[in-house]
Amino acid sequence: MLNYNATENHISTRDGLPISIRSTLLEEAKSDWSKHPAYAKNARFFMNIHRQLINKSQDIANTLEKMLDIPDSDIQLAINQSKLIANSRHLFQFAHGHHQIEDHNYFPQFIRLQPSLEQAFELMDGDHNVIETTLHNAEQSLNSLAQNGTTRDRLAEFYKHSKGLNKIITRHIRDEEEVIIPIFLRHG
Repeated sequence: MLNYNATENHISTRDGLPISIRSTLLEEAKSDWSKHPAYAKNARFFMNIHRQLINKSQDIANTLEKMLDIPDSDIQLAINQSKLIANSRHLFQFAHGHHQIEDHNYFPQFIRLQPSLEQAFELMDGDHNVIETTLHNAEQSLNSLAQNGTTRDRLAEFYKHSKGLNKIITRHIRDEEEVIIPIFLRHG
C-alpha cells in the first residue's frame, strides 16, 4: 500500500516519480514516444489534452501575475478584457472532466492491462484528490472575486490558488505521462 502523504510521494513535495514507482514503469523511453507506430492513436491525443491543461493553467497564472501590477482602478477592466473569469471556469471544468474520465475509464483498464503499475495508479489517484481540492479552493476564490467585487486582496488570493494549481497540474501531468503513454504505445 502506497503512503501518498510521504514526502517522496505527495504531489506538492515530490520532484518526479518516486523510485519505487519508476522501477515498475514500462521501458519505452520518452524520447522515442513520438516515433512509435501507435503514437498517433491515443498517446498523441492524451498528450494534446495535457498540453492544453498546462497551457490554460499557466496562462491564467501569468494573467493574474500581470494584473497584480496594474492600478486598482484598472483591475476590473483588465479582468473583463482578459476574460479571466470565463477562462478560469473553463479550465476548472476541463480539469474536473478529464480527471473523471481517467479515474472511471482509463485507470481501471490500465491496471488490468499492467497490474505491476497498481502503485503508480494509486499515486495518480492521490494526485487527483489533491488537484480536486486545489481546484475547489481556486473556484471558491474565483467566485469571491466575481461575486463580491474585485479587490487587490481577492485578486492576490486567486493568484495564489492559480499558481499552486499550475504547479501541481504540471507536476502531475509530467509524471502521469511517464506512466500512461507507454501503456498506450503497447496496447493502443
